[in-house]
Amino acid sequence: MNRRLLLVVICLLWTRAAFARFTTTAPKNTFILDNTFFISQLTTAYDNAGHAKSLIDKIYRYEPGGGMQGIIIPNVRVDFYVYLMQLMYGITDSLSVGIGIPVVLESSVQANLGWVPGDYQWALGRAYSETDFWQWAASMGQPRPGNWTGNHGVLGDIVLGVRWRFTDLVGWCKKHAFAAAFSVMGALPTGRQADPENILGVGTHMWDLYSQGELALHLSVDKSFPKLLDDRLSIGVDVFYEFFFKHTYTTPKGTESPLLLNFQPYVGDTYTIDPGDFVGAALAVDVVPFKGPALGTWLSHHDKKRAQRLPPMVTLTFEYRHVHTMQSWWHSDSAIWDWDHEKSWRPGYKNILAGKILLSLLRVGVPVELYVGYRNQTWIGGKNTRAANVVLTGLRIPLKFW
Repeated sequence: MNRRLLLVVICLLWTRAAFARFTTTAPKNTFILDNTFFISQLTTAYDNAGHAKSLIDKIYRYEPGGGMQGIIIPNVRVDFYVYLMQLMYGITDSLSVGIGIPVVLESSVQANLGWVPGDYQWALGRAYSETDFWQWAASMGQPRPGNWTGNHGVLGDIVLGVRWRFTDLVGWCKKHAFAAAFSVMGALPTGRQADPENILGVGTHMWDLYSQGELALHLSVDKSFPKLLDDRLSIGVDVFYEFFFKHTYTTPKGTESPLLLNFQPYVGDTYTIDPGDFVGAALAVDVVPFKGPALGTWLSHHDKKRAQRLPPMVTLTFEYRHVHTMQSWWHSDSAIWDWDHEKSWRPGYKNILAGKILLSLLRVGVPVELYVGYRNQTWIGGKNTRAANVVLTGLRIPLKFW
């Protein structure tokens, strides 16, 4: 193998779990606690031509000084189970701050290595079989990669954010149900890098997960139609730029995989990755098929008119997000090794389709919102990216103490 099996594996986009309207803020002096559980699966990547392929390219092995031993066919599958706790607090009705704390409950990687025999080997009287090859590799101290499970309860990168809905200062915007907000999010490096000697190990940093940038700037607008459509439709647009910063990694020395990960002699003790930034836009539509009864409960101070201003009981959200990914740069003592990785992370894009069903019980006096959602990156192809499909479910609770 001429590269590490899985350095960057998945796209969770976890701070966008709720798919709420892009300009939503918490009411003044109110906390919103959002708990989300993700199940994410990754099996597909897209090459420079936009063709779907396995996560790892075919690996051609040659007899030292001789013909081809065979081809290793990795059909890798990666599964992530993640819990995300998000807490938003309303400083004013227009300005909110928030924190997102992701915890990886478990990561699992299945190598699923196949084999295509190579050239005839005169010493064997036949071509290498799969068993022959891995027996030969074992004689050199190289075990066959199996499945890996890890990251049990490991913290990811904590995200801090602030959102300001500046159109609250403009009377025309309120009158015409138009809102615009500016958001800034930054990640703290609290995640864990993968073990450099574990060929299947994965980390929990933003870059290791290829999720959102470490510093993200968003400009968003929402438009609803309270009079024309009885406030049953909202359309939102979000444009963003997300920065990744340069990071240093320890070069594998091949202590566990001497034939597959012995890079240190020509790469150096460490290498750096300057990931390409993200830039893109999203379009979201909220549809309210059922507003539900507005009861005069303790949440609305027993006032039915106040209850009517609470969120509708059922909301359907549909979102399309396009993300353009920029060139990554690897820096080590080996320019060839650097390019071998950089060509897999050339400029590209990913297309994300998402949907969610939210059930809000606020109108009937229960301070809980429940939701389930799905995010797909394989229905519309991409380029030079890895495509994760995510199922999520969550529970949101508003809290006010003063």
